[in-house]
Amino acid sequence: MLLFIKLVSALTLVLSFSWQAAPKNAVQKNTAPFTGSKRLPFAQAQKLLEGENEGNLNKRAAGDALTYSLTRLRSGQLLELYYPVKPNMPVSKGAAKNAIVPGYGVLYESETDYVEATRTRHALEDLIPDGRVFVSDIPQLVARLEKRLRLGAGKLDYSRASLKRLDAYIVGYQSAHTTAETNPQLFQELTAYYGETLRRALNGEWQLSQERVSKTHVQIEPNIRFASAASAHTKLIKPWSSVHSALHDEDKRGQGLTKALDADLAAAR
Repeated sequence: MLLFIKLVSALTLVLSFSWQAAPKNAVQKNTAPFTGSKRLPFAQAQKLLEGENEGNLNKRAAGDALTYSLTRLRSGQLLELYYPVKPNMPVSKGAAKNAIVPGYGVLYESETDYVEATRTRHALEDLIPDGRVFVSDIPQLVARLEKRLRLGAGKLDYSRASLKRLDAYIVGYQSAHTTAETNPQLFQELTAYYGETLRRALNGEWQLSQERVSKTHVQIEPNIRFASAASAHTKLIKPWSSVHSALHDEDKRGQGLTKALDADLAAAR
């Protein structure tokens, strides 16, 4: 899967595709640049393999042709090498029919860096790094959102109607950004207000939940616990997931948080 994602990313750059990431799950593979790695042109990466046992950690082939290799170099560095491939997918209008996705390499300074760069990541990892801090900052985040919307203090009243102001802002924001772009500050402000609106509608409370993402990382999610009218048990709802979809899910682009609230309340019944 990681190989496929990186090959599609490379194809995007070469053929000028309009790429927009819309992660729909809380957990996803990390494809962001990592400070402990360096991307290299294919020829330069191949040179590093001279005298090395290529693929001593992993390698893949299509027929007799090698398509990918992961090599531990004598220096202790790790080198991923992606060979040029012909994409087996439709290409954009005007692009060469026989276009080739160029190969490239990724050099990691150490095995630790490789593990960190390629491990599974949580959707909130860079957006809400610490759920505890987020919950304690909710009043300040709502105040910042009011300033962002150029409203006076207390003008957002946690009603369904008030979410239309947020929807109007999101429409303007999305007209200038792709769903692949992230703004942690905006995300936190919207999640704080939407979450509080949802919490009050459900008469619930914020609850910090620990979600194990990998062997080395546990994400603390700011969720809402509420009493279910249909049963004697309480239920958990994730307001940040609705905000994430509104901002970053291409399939839900333009739907906004007003509809998200209706959907979340209907699911809570």
